[in-house]
Amino acid sequence: MSGDQVTRRSFIRTTALALPLMAAGCASLSEQTSSTGEFVTIRNGRFSRRGKPYFFLGANFYHAPTLADPELPGGRERVVRELDLLRSIGVTNLRVMAGSEGSLAAGDGRRGILARPGEWDEGLMQGLDFVLAEMAKRDMTGVLYLTNFWTWSGGMAKYVSWVTGEPIPGPRMPGAEPAGVDPVTYAARFYGMPRAQELFREHVTHLLTRRNTVNGGFYYDEPAIMSWQLANEPRPGTTAPATEDHLPRFYAWIDETARFIKRQAPRQLVSTGNEGTIGSNGKSYAFLRAHQSPEVDYATVHVWVKNWGWLKEPRLGPQYEEAAGRAVGYIEEHIALAQQLDKPLVMEEFGINRDNQSTSPDSPTTMRDDYYDKMFHCVLDSCKAGRALQGANFWLWSGEGSLEALRQRRAGNKNFREAVGENGVLDTDLTTLAVIRQHNAELAKLVS
Repeated sequence: MSGDQVTRRSFIRTTALALPLMAAGCASLSEQTSSTGEFVTIRNGRFSRRGKPYFFLGANFYHAPTLADPELPGGRERVVRELDLLRSIGVTNLRVMAGSEGSLAAGDGRRGILARPGEWDEGLMQGLDFVLAEMAKRDMTGVLYLTNFWTWSGGMAKYVSWVTGEPIPGPRMPGAEPAGVDPVTYAARFYGMPRAQELFREHVTHLLTRRNTVNGGFYYDEPAIMSWQLANEPRPGTTAPATEDHLPRFYAWIDETARFIKRQAPRQLVSTGNEGTIGSNGKSYAFLRAHQSPEVDYATVHVWVKNWGWLKEPRLGPQYEEAAGRAVGYIEEHIALAQQLDKPLVMEEFGINRDNQSTSPDSPTTMRDDYYDKMFHCVLDSCKAGRALQGANFWLWSGEGSLEALRQRRAGNKNFREAVGENGVLDTDLTTLAVIRQHNAELAKLVS
């Protein structure tokens, strides 16, 4: 390994003492640089960019920075190919992970962007630099989420564990779960823990004030960053009655964190990453209150017909039609709520299995194609009618496959056939790509 590689692999430590000085200069520097028209803004409850409405049917590509790690052979070439393909089917918006704290999966070995308090994985940070620079070249924008409510990438629970020293409860750590501790309740302690908030804000400021190693620009002044997202699917806790007592902390965290971001990045949007009423204690008033902060620019909603138990038979049929109809109803409910807020709405996660829940890349995607058509029509109809829903990001773009597939391809193993993630869209899923391309073309006509 070369000296440069050692430098890239090493963690960079930023001290808390330097953060206020870096943050203080953001607003004044920002005023002198990029043109405001390049940023996505909100006008009269609608997304706008360059004086025109800004609508999108995009993708979740959360793992792009991992692929673009400079030490992964062939990774950046793959990112370029996949961004080119996404752009060719009209995708202009990506949702990307900018905050991870490692993985709890035994033996996973997954790295975190924030390796430990005050230490960042420079390889993953440079991967994010590369992704943002390549997105800017293609006139794409991104939503960068800053941590995760769920433990698969570390998330809020990891902050709690760092502060308390307590083990994180979860089924993927056999024998490590504290007796009687609910993992969701454990993670929700994050909102009311001052030291955890300090550590999180260090990470936020580290990102906002970072200078991109590829194009030299500061993150806070990058128009390709449409929105800083507080977290992936933040919830106040479980749906138990006791969670009602936690709601004030949840609301305060959203408002205070949004304000903290806006002070340093005033021309970029802020969003919550919330799932909707299902992620708000099941209550519409909690969803509304969570999005009422003037520093939260738009509302978000996620739709998971299988994960929420609405669909048990993964094929076209009466149960699928009922579940899809329920999904449309859930979206309609949140369009109405967003219009009460007078803010745009983005359906930033939705996904569904391949036919018969197959994980073979050769299996058909008939049900998925129909479901995408229904979800995209919700966006199109809303945009045509001037309603709140103005964007969507399907889950998940898998492109050429997993990291292991990339390694096998580089090794010349043509016989390697991996299982496909349940909701992943591959670059060989031609019928799904056609559905995305068709609806993006229709959406583009509305602003031409």
